Amino acid sequence: MEPYAGGWLTFESPFEKRRMVAPYPSRWVEYDLAQLEMLCRAAEPVTRKKKNTPSSEQLAIIDQTVDRDERADTQRTFSSPRGREWTARLHECPTKDGGMEIVLRFTAGDAVVDLRDWPENWKSLVRDDYALLLLDAEPPRRLDRKERMQRRKDDRPDE
Repeated sequence: MEPYAGGWLTFESPFEKRRMVAPYPSRWVEYDLAQLEMLCRAAEPVTRKKKNTPSSEQLAIIDQTVDRDERADTQRTFSSPRGREWTARLHECPTKDGGMEIVLRFTAGDAVVDLRDWPENWKSLVRDDYALLLLDAEPPRRLDRKERMQRRKDDRPDE
């Protein structure tokens, strides 16, 4: 704002804006139209500064990066010796008695197995250690047929 500290005279139209930095003629209000036009031509055009705000694409990239960083802190991905890509993360799941428990859940595609006892340092393990943990894991609890949600009339249990 340094050049405008002493004031300025602005000329505006629907198409353009110009500024004349002080000192400018003190009696400009008494000028006729030709004199005002001469002042306007001498004034500097104002160019709009483009706001430096991120685009929606940039925001999406930022969100993806944040999500990836958060996931990296809460889950680990590894390849099994056979080359299958697995993800290990802590998961809250229901127990048979209606409570909740935390398990270390391994997922790969549609395969899901849970490990009830896992080492505290599970996030810093190497591939072979994850593979050994995976061998100790068990499939998640399956609901009895009577407990399952009914999708069709034929899914109803026999009475």
